[in-house]
Amino acid sequence: MSERMRVGVLANPMLTRFEEQALENVAALDRVSIEEVVVDGSVAEGSALAAGADAVNQGTSISPSDLKLFVEVVRESGLKAFIHGDEKLGWLLGETEQMEWLQSGPVTEVDCLDGATVRECEPVSAGGPWNTLPEDTTTDLGESCDVVIRFGFGLLKGPILDAPEHGVLSVHTSDIREYRGMGHKISFMNDDSSVSITLQQLSEEIDGGRIVAVMSRDLPSEPTLDDVWDGVYALQTEIFADGIERLQDGFEPFQPEELGPYYPHSLQQHNPRFVARLLAKNNWRRLRKRLS
Repeated sequence: MSERMRVGVLANPMLTRFEEQALENVAALDRVSIEEVVVDGSVAEGSALAAGADAVNQGTSISPSDLKLFVEVVRESGLKAFIHGDEKLGWLLGETEQMEWLQSGPVTEVDCLDGATVRECEPVSAGGPWNTLPEDTTTDLGESCDVVIRFGFGLLKGPILDAPEHGVLSVHTSDIREYRGMGHKISFMNDDSSVSITLQQLSEEIDGGRIVAVMSRDLPSEPTLDDVWDGVYALQTEIFADGIERLQDGFEPFQPEELGPYYPHSLQQHNPRFVARLLAKNNWRRLRKRLS
């Protein structure tokens, strides 16, 4: 008989459609229960993350808040704002797969979490981009959960990674043996015919955890970034349940012999050549699709 598995969730105040579907698939497993949900209390109502969720939820319409958000993203993330603007353009042109996956609602309204304890905590800065969790939250999750799923709280390090028996599980949006950091956009630029994601037990090395599962999905010919995102999000709805089933059956996560090269996210923030090539390729493929 498979091991009973008590699951915890680290989340933002709003869960996206793909995150909610992933949790529904986890909750549907035999001998699995979602016990604890810890919500990131540092995500304020007026934050950039909250503003981004609002922009997605308003769908294909455009409002003054979109321009305000664009200016804020330019200020905080430089050229990445133009990538977000291009995504919005795609939604206006009917490329809505990514938008639909990113529609979100409050954690408290997710049916499969009805039986879980939901509480807030604020992450503790651990230097640079890293966070850890307060000692009491770490202890509680370690005692009440066998494994924790991460959908929020940024880059995590510290005791929380080892507190649950099976660690903290998180997805990287490519195979970490091929691409790390900004993986799926590099895969797009390299004309890969499929998209892959990795479910890993987090470690203190970026995209360098022990592998629990890798899933792949074929892409259509000459995919746009919307096609890539559709594959990434669809796979994420499945991989957490698959990984937890593996752990229940005694699977031992493994450290890959070699990790792929690291592509920093700063490429899409500060490298005009990369951003220009990415947007040109995506829009050329959009045009070809509309003309075919």
